[in-house]
Amino acid sequence: MDKGQEGKLINVCDECGSEYYLQTSQMTSLCPNCSQLLYGYDNCLHQFEDGRCVKCYWNGDTTKFLNDMHQ
Repeated sequence: MDKGQEGKLINVCDECGSEYYLQTSQMTSLCPNCSQLLYGYDNCLHQFEDGRCVKCYWNGDTTKFLNDMHQ
């Protein structure tokens, strides 16, 4: 885990590989987006600037598994 510019802890999602602010997800090893898609937890209301969500730091990555699951 690293610290971001604002001193927020940054983790890497086990599913999609995106970095995300640890405190924005209800699951330690998944970004807010993956934890919502896989387990129904609340997702971030993403606001993208320069390719990342300014709220949770997710970069928009997903996986074939998640895409196939939600088609």
